[in-house]
Amino acid sequence: MPTSPADSRADARRLIEALPRPLPRDEARRANAVQSALLASGLLDSNDLGNSPAVAAATRDGLTSLAHLLDEDAPGHGAGQLLLLLLAERNAFTPHPAPDTLQRHARDAATALLHLAQWHVSDDPLRLLANALQVHAEEARDSS
Repeated sequence: MPTSPADSRADARRLIEALPRPLPRDEARRANAVQSALLASGLLDSNDLGNSPAVAAATRDGLTSLAHLLDEDAPGHGAGQLLLLLLAERNAFTPHPAPDTLQRHARDAATALLHLAQWHVSDDPLRLLANALQVHAEEARDSS
């Protein structure tokens, strides 16, 4: 698990870079691609593949990392930006101002992580997201 917001942002960048674009449509291939990206980012250890609690923790840490990444341009607002981007995609609207490339990549990565949680992990995706945002807030507060 990242120890600082800076470490977390680096994990998020590696996660985004490792995710294929576009993601495979096939459920099994999509899950494999997302887990491979979690491995490449350092958020998931290869010994934990197939371990649902470990994949859930890596998913939560990935979401936390993405919120920290979005904090870089808007300190203190990364979690809110991540939620807005996810809601905008779900409801098919474009927030104003329109998301930039980094924000779109963060949204796509978060969507992929939540999809993995929904279909391949026993934890509720919304609970994972809530836990990730709580960890983000605690890490941001502790680093201040």
